[in-house]
Amino acid sequence: MTDGDVMKKTELITPFGAKATIYHQGAHVTSWIPSEALGEQLFVAEQSHYKEGVAIRGGVPVCFPQFAAFGAGVKHGFARNTEWALREVNADQTLAVFELTDTDQTRTLWPHAFKLTLRVALTPDALSLSLQVDNTGKSAFEFSGALHTYFATTDFQQAKVTGLKQAKYWDNGTDLSEKHIDDQATLQLAGALDRVYFDAADKLELMDGKATKQITKQGFTDVVVWNPGPEGAKGLKDMGDEEYRNMLCIEAAIVDKPITLSVGESWEGVQAIHV
Repeated sequence: MTDGDVMKKTELITPFGAKATIYHQGAHVTSWIPSEALGEQLFVAEQSHYKEGVAIRGGVPVCFPQFAAFGAGVKHGFARNTEWALREVNADQTLAVFELTDTDQTRTLWPHAFKLTLRVALTPDALSLSLQVDNTGKSAFEFSGALHTYFATTDFQQAKVTGLKQAKYWDNGTDLSEKHIDDQATLQLAGALDRVYFDAADKLELMDGKATKQITKQGFTDVVVWNPGPEGAKGLKDMGDEEYRNMLCIEAAIVDKPITLSVGESWEGVQAIHV
């Protein structure tokens, strides 16, 4: 971890012991500790760069206005690299609200007027992230994106994901027309995986030995499951060669079917994690 203390961050400490850390750049949640007994639930690479304009490797990056290279703009969009404004922290520190609006800089990357609102909410057993998109401009726009959640795992090959059976999926690196139906009740990774599940179920479970997490989504249509594996990790400058073993991304996403918002319209997507 480098330069962590020079960037703005908000730390929530609730009366019931749950804690969270959110960096203002990207409204980026980097830590969620439901209790001392359960410990840290999110993965952040030790070599992550905490500097202006550079995405943090781990936690929950907000991808907007596009997911990955599904669009003509910057990969995963600009929201994760842009400073958001902190609008509210409630009295018991169970809620923090961040806001991002268009600027001259964002309009050079994506020529639309918008407002993003991210609400980070804590309960004794859950973290909930709500992303609202408002079209504040004079013309309709399309967007895709994700809450790119990195879960901490004891060993990603031992982790099991349920709830994806019968979903249509596509593996990155193959032609987009090569989609398959998952006929397995449980997904367990043997190595690297970069997979999109389209129109996926709104409730999944991640079993990791230490605890079972229920992962629910609303508004988001798709689920992305990703681990770079040993070779992929070596190609990531901000991830240690062995750190891939202790993380698994399960992301609520909109991938190949963008949302269209007319002037004045709003959209909301939620990902909640119960442990």
